[in-house]
Amino acid sequence: MISSYRLHELTKFFDARRGSYLADPKIIDEVLYTPYAYEPKVNQEANNGKSLLESEDLLGIPELNPRISEAEENGLPAKRKKISKFHTVPTEAEIYIFNYGTVVIWGMTEAQEKRFLSSM
Repeated sequence: MISSYRLHELTKFFDARRGSYLADPKIIDEVLYTPYAYEPKVNQEANNGKSLLESEDLLGIPELNPRISEAEENGLPAKRKKISKFHTVPTEAEIYIFNYGTVVIWGMTEAQEKRFLSSM
């Protein structure tokens, strides 16, 4: 069982990782919650050389996508990729640590979970 003192100590652990892993710990009742990202979006954008606005149409509205609108104005058929609505790659995980010792992690691969648990 993790005491409330231990939850506060874990908060300090996550506070130290605020900049590198985008952790933002909060204690809610007897649970410590924090988002956690091994590869923050900022680093992914730098690696791709594109910003999110340049590479994706997040709303899926053709009239608001300048590339599709320009192609249709020129009489060219707009090229559209069929993307599964269910395929997402998580970039930020969520971690819940309960005071009785249970750790719940969403959005990490198994390797990332092991890495995280061994770092604690």
